[in-house]
Amino acid sequence: MNYTYSDQLDGFFALSQAPKWLKANSQTPLSFYSIFLNFGETMIVQSDFSSYQIKPNSIVFVTPGSYVSSIEPKDDRHYLIDFNQAFYCLELHDKELSCDGLLFGAMPGLPILHTNTKETADNQHLIRLIEEEFQQNDSTQGDMLRLLLKRLIIISVRLGRQQLFRNIDPPQEETDDIRNFQALVEKHFRTMHKVADYADLLFKSPKTLSNTFKRLYGASPLQIIQERIILEAKREMYYTDKPIKEIAYDLGFSEAAQFSRLFKNVAGQSPSEYQEQLTIPPF
Repeated sequence: MNYTYSDQLDGFFALSQAPKWLKANSQTPLSFYSIFLNFGETMIVQSDFSSYQIKPNSIVFVTPGSYVSSIEPKDDRHYLIDFNQAFYCLELHDKELSCDGLLFGAMPGLPILHTNTKETADNQHLIRLIEEEFQQNDSTQGDMLRLLLKRLIIISVRLGRQQLFRNIDPPQEETDDIRNFQALVEKHFRTMHKVADYADLLFKSPKTLSNTFKRLYGASPLQIIQERIILEAKREMYYTDKPIKEIAYDLGFSEAAQFSRLFKNVAGQSPSEYQEQLTIPPF
């Protein structure tokens, strides 16, 4: 089963069952947002340079630019929703959804949410509604699919606020600071490397921001920035033939030595050492 809605002005939305990309290595980054719903067997998702075990009744969110490959096993109870920014712009609708930087963005790993029996049944019902909507063929189909996607994202945001932070019921203002920070890092990591730069955009002091992360999150603001830079560097080194100097420049470093120091501090080896072992598969 594979349904696709595509319109030059209205964007792209797709629902697939046991999707094809589950079984093949990908050398191409995702150009769309992906939401993976697992109603079946436990599976292994390999995204960029990490592997994740996805248990039954889980939802996974993958940001554009990620490399996702070799997922097993194939199961017709696995569903994938893809959409692009033209179909639903998360930044534009952030006040409605509050998902930019929480479900998608610069984060220390894939956001994986777990659903209870009722939540799983609700999501399965939502998938059926999307399938039924694809049987319609009128001018309102895109609008209805957007409403169903919005419902899934809002439900997931509520779960994310419960599961992705250290506190069971963290203050929304503070979780918004964290997710807004991560959304900004995803947007500006090539040109902004300091916590203070992002704190200014959020009208917060760097200390306040760091304290919020320390209380509620498993990573510091600086760690989010640096790991996002190094992730992009690894992508460039693994999937392109760019020299280290060019990669450093593309990531906002005026000197390759400065980039190399950061890479070694975060990755535990120099960029040249990393390149030397690239014949070894990344997973």
